[in-house]
Amino acid sequence: MDDERTENHGGFIKVLLFLVVVAIIVVVLWATGLIRWESTPSDMEQEEPELVIDPVQGDFVVSEAEWNALQSEVRQLHREVNQLKADAAKAATAPRQSSPANKPVQQTAHAGSNPSQQATQATSTKPASTTTVTQVTQNDITLAKYSQDWTDAEANVGFKNNLAQTVTFISGRMIYYDMSGNMLDYQDFTKSIIIEPGMVKNTKLEGYGHDEWYAYYQSQTAASKPDRKYKVKFELKSYKLK
Repeated sequence: MDDERTENHGGFIKVLLFLVVVAIIVVVLWATGLIRWESTPSDMEQEEPELVIDPVQGDFVVSEAEWNALQSEVRQLHREVNQLKADAAKAATAPRQSSPANKPVQQTAHAGSNPSQQATQATSTKPASTTTVTQVTQNDITLAKYSQDWTDAEANVGFKNNLAQTVTFISGRMIYYDMSGNMLDYQDFTKSIIIEPGMVKNTKLEGYGHDEWYAYYQSQTAASKPDRKYKVKFELKSYKLK
């Protein structure tokens, strides 16, 4: 009987030692992180839901109150942006007021200044005006020179100003005749040209009959086409004076 108790007592001690050893091993493994306890689904349901973001990717965790506050700030910013857009639209449609820089500058005479000197300054700043003369006489501006060789596509023309004012523009007509006085053709032209009073100014106009080897009768004619010669008459239509 005593032997049986002794044997049972020794078996109990062995089991107890085994459990202690197992517990020590489990504690060591848990401390080293080799084993861990996972939360059961019931435990997870009891936790407050949070927005968990991976910190490695630079995200963050916000609660429901923080999320509501953030939405409120976004709505406030949206209202402010709309107000700024409305103010900009009103400013764009509002009538612009003329700035002082756009107002005409009034010239005031300084005390002691010379009236004749003021008149000279006012005259110097005024742009030079031109006068178009349509009631003309043929002697106002005359043809002083004309030449066109048979190889030239343009004619060299010289006009003489017989007026007492400077000419700045001529409108006229060139009429072409054969050597018998029969009219061949004509051309109207306008020319911007400066001719001082009593002076002759040379310019160029389109010649006559270049494709047909024509030449002005006082210029060089083609040896194979000696009869291709013409005369010219100038008619003055209008001009401008400076």
